[in-house]
Parts: sequence; C-alpha cells; structure tokens
Amino acid sequence: MPELSADPAFATNPKRIENRETLLPKIRELFRARTTDDWIASLEQAGVPCGPINTLDRVFADPKTRARDMAIDMPHPQAGAVGLVAAPAKLSETPIDYRRPPPIRGEHTDEVLRDVMKMSDEEIARLRAGGIIESRKS
Repeated sequence: MPELSADPAFATNPKRIENRETLLPKIRELFRARTTDDWIASLEQAGVPCGPINTLDRVFADPKTRARDMAIDMPHPQAGAVGLVAAPAKLSETPIDYRRPPPIRGEHTDEVLRDVMKMSDEEIARLRAGGIIESRKS
C-alpha cells in the first residue's frame, strides 16, 4: 500500500495515531491478504525481526515444540486425560516427574483456608453453610 506513505494523514507517527480509526482497517485488510507463514517469510527475508502470535494448535504442532516434548497428557479423574504444557527445563539426571493432574475446582479449598488463612474447621463450615464457598463434591 505505497499510497499510504504519500498520504499526509499518515506521514508522521502523531498523524498515524490521530488517524488510527482510518488506518487500522487498511492495515488489517492488507495483513489478511496473506497467510501468517507468508508474512513471516517475507519479513525475515527483509531483515525485519518478527514472529507469529500462535494459536495453541500451531504452538503444539511446531517441530521445535514437538522435538522438546513440550506437550504431555495427564490422566484426570473427571476429564479422562488433559493436555498440559510440559516443564521447559529438561534435566537429564533429575527429569520432571508429573505426579498430579490439575486440581478439580474446590479440591484444595479447605486445605488453603486452614493452612494458609489459619481458619478453623468451624469458620470453614460457616463459609460453606453461607454459600461463600462451595459444598464439597463427592
């Protein structure tokens, strides 16, 4: 869109900010004309530092992510299995041991209230009876 560089409304950064409502739709239209991969290749070839903002599916399909085993599946008591991000540090002598799945909502409520907030069982029971915290699921 070389015509934008000749337009006085976009000649300086203050003008671009002032005319942002007009400029942004033009830029969006331009970027939508090509794929992310096309843009990255062109910008890298021109020496412009860049990188995509990936969706999760693209992150986990990336060869580097796959080579580093950055995705794991963890058994979960309610969901069957959940996909999780693995720890980025890969330690050969002390590898990470994934022991517990993400907690179920409210699973540690009593523990946190008792151990961190120093609440008594009676105080916790009052919160539960008043609907402040959820009743335990069985």
